[in-house]
Amino acid sequence: MARHAEFYKGSRKKRSHYYVAVAVAVALVALLIVLFYSMQKYAVITKDDVKVVLPILEGESTASDALDSEGTDSPVMEHTSVSISFDSPDYSSVLPIARTDVRPVRAIYVPHENLTLEKLEEYAARLQTGNALLLEMKPRSGNLMWFSHANAAVAYGLSSENETTNSIQRYVDMLKEKNVYLVAQISCCVDERFPGYSTLVALKTASGMNYYDDVGMWLDPYSQRVRDYVVEMARELYDMGFDEVVLADLRHPVPDESRGEMEFLYTAEMSTTPSAVGGVCGFAISVAQQLSDRERGKVLSIYSYTPTSLVKTDEGTGQNTPLFFKLFDRVYYPTDRGTYKYNLEDVLHSITETAAASRFVPVVQNYLPDNPDKISWVLIDVEEE
Repeated sequence: MARHAEFYKGSRKKRSHYYVAVAVAVALVALLIVLFYSMQKYAVITKDDVKVVLPILEGESTASDALDSEGTDSPVMEHTSVSISFDSPDYSSVLPIARTDVRPVRAIYVPHENLTLEKLEEYAARLQTGNALLLEMKPRSGNLMWFSHANAAVAYGLSSENETTNSIQRYVDMLKEKNVYLVAQISCCVDERFPGYSTLVALKTASGMNYYDDVGMWLDPYSQRVRDYVVEMARELYDMGFDEVVLADLRHPVPDESRGEMEFLYTAEMSTTPSAVGGVCGFAISVAQQLSDRERGKVLSIYSYTPTSLVKTDEGTGQNTPLFFKLFDRVYYPTDRGTYKYNLEDVLHSITETAAASRFVPVVQNYLPDNPDKISWVLIDVEEE
C-alpha cells in the first residue's frame, strides 16, 4: 500500500543566470568609466592622432617628465627654434594682358595750367611730326581737371566745378574733331588733397604722420580705396573721349635716411611683411586687371622712373618694368635724347625692338631722340636758362 507524504512539497523554480550577466556588465561599465577619467592625464594629442602614454611603459623616460601647472605628470617636449621668413614676391607667373598692336604715340605734353582753349589750339597746330597731345588731367596737387563722379571724389569733395572742369569736355571734343590722339595723365600715389581728407588712404611714417617729401604727399599703394579711385578716374576719362590713360607716380617713395625715415605704416592689415614691391606691383596688377577690357579698346599705360626698374624689380620704388610690359600697353620713361638708346637696350630684355618702337615711350625735354618719325615719344617744353 503506497505511503502518502505528510507534507506538500512546493515546486522549485530554476535559478536564472540573467542577473549574473547584468551584474558583470555594470561592473565592466563602471571599470571603463574609472579608467577613462584616470587615464586622461596620460593622453598625448598630436595633429595626427591621439594616444595614451603610460609611465610604466616609458621606462627611464618618466624620469624626465615634468609637472604641469596642476601638478600632474606631463611629458617633456623637445624645444625647437622656429622662425618665419617671407620670400620676395614673384611675378613671373603673371599672365600678359597688354595689347601689342598699339601704334606709336608722338605727343606734346600739356601741363594742367595750360588747359585752355587758346593753348590747346596752339599745341594742336604744332603737331607736324607728332600725332597726339598728352593732357595732365590729375596733377600731384590732387586737383582734378574735370568734374568727377568717382566715389572718392564725391565723398571727399576732391572735384569742383570751375572754368576748366566745365569746359574740358568741349575742349576734348574740339581736339577729336581735329583728329588729335588724346592721352590723359593722372598721378596715382602722389596727391596733396586726398590724404588731408581721409586717414584711410595716406602713407604714414613710423610715428603716424602723413608722409611727404620733395615730390609731394604720398598715398598708400596698398589702399584699396586708392586703387578703386584710379580705376574710376580712368573709366571717366575714357568716357570723355580720351584714347589713352597713362598712370604717373604709381611707385613707392624711397625713405630719406637723413630725416630718420626708414619705416612706413600702411592702412591695410596684411599676413605678410609689407614692402614697396608688394604695394606697387600689387597696385599695378589690380588696376590693370580691372581695366583689362580697356573700355572698348582704349589704351592703358604707366610710367617707370629708374634705370633699375627697366631691367628688374627696383626694391626702392617697387616698380618692375618687365612686369609692366605684361600688364600695360605702353611704358613711359623720363629720359633725354642721348640716354634714350641705352634705355632702349635695357627694355629689349622684355620686348622686341619692333614692339619697343610703339610700346616704349621716352619722355624728353625740348629735344627729340633720333628718328622721331619711327618711334614713340612725349615732348615737354622747358624754358632753358
